[in-house]
Parts: sequence; C-alpha cells; structure tokens
Amino acid sequence: MSAAEGPSIRHPFGGAIYSLLADGNVRVSGDGGEGLFRSDGRWISGTLREADPQMCVWIANQSPPADQLESTWALSQEDKQR
Repeated sequence: MSAAEGPSIRHPFGGAIYSLLADGNVRVSGDGGEGLFRSDGRWISGTLREADPQMCVWIANQSPPADQLESTWALSQEDKQR
C-alpha cells in the first residue's frame, strides 16, 4: 500500500486513520492493523477487513489539492486556445 496519500481523518469513535490514496482507494490504519478499501467501503486487501463505509465515502469525495486544480485549469485553458 505505497500509493501517494491525500487527505486523512481520524475516526471520532474508533480512532482509525482514513487516508485517501492517489488511486481513489482509502487506506485505514488502526489498532487492528491496516486495510485497503474502495471508496464505498468494500474491502480490497490487508489485515483490517472492516471499515466505516460512510467515512470511506466522505474522505474519497474531498476536493483535490489546489496544485492539482491549477494544473487542470491550465490544461483546460490550453484546450480553449486550440
């Protein structure tokens, strides 16, 4: 599970860390180990096999970092000039 990470949030009850990966999946790390989940909370791999699906959906729907927005905007401007 070595993909670049985006935003992260700690679950308010269990304390697990939910981290958005560059590929859109969610890495969950906690006392029970670590697991990789789809953005809807379905398990992909890892020792941790359960995650809060609402937390997965929430973290996966965060806006991209500003530097990615700027580069996307620049590309759209280039397309308009062609």
